[in-house]
Amino acid sequence: MRFVSDLPIVNNGIFVYDLDIKKDHSKYYRSLEYMGTDASSEMSIKRDVLNKVLEVKKEINLACNHFISEILSMECDYHVYNSWATLTKPNCDSVAHSHTNSWISGTYYPEHNKDFNITFYNDFHNFYMTKIKQFGVYNSRFFTVNPQKNQLILFFSNLRHKIDKNNSNINRYSLAFNVLPKGDFGVEDSRVNFKF
Repeated sequence: MRFVSDLPIVNNGIFVYDLDIKKDHSKYYRSLEYMGTDASSEMSIKRDVLNKVLEVKKEINLACNHFISEILSMECDYHVYNSWATLTKPNCDSVAHSHTNSWISGTYYPEHNKDFNITFYNDFHNFYMTKIKQFGVYNSRFFTVNPQKNQLILFFSNLRHKIDKNNSNINRYSLAFNVLPKGDFGVEDSRVNFKF
């Protein structure tokens, strides 16, 4: 027996970017009106928050351009069609979810705390073993990330994720958004033209 190679055919990943943000925008996130329940993360009522933090918007667009052009090796225009802030109070979390009707999603973290985590789920792995020598991409059912200050995580919108329980004694803020291609894309019977 001779192992030849592996081909990572599953098309999901987590792509982390450090953004060059000079200004502290936390006052803006705190000023927003949020809706939700006492036990879960709350979303800002505004769904266009990136238009109020242009420095963050510029950096996010640079990251999206890099992701689409360099990592996906695609040429396409895109549109960030919605963006919102998330407030997670102490002892709160979110349910696991994906972003439907979207292509790429992202979350930006204006601050770091060891208790501000996000978990992504590997739904392609449905067989669980109790004796694992070392966890990796082929045997892990989930991946937890502790984002640093001014980090952005980009991911395909179908990747299930959740905001983990905020075990700190302070509010956790993040900014999330969704992206769709703009213009003509697809082929034959799936060809569409999205105009924004």
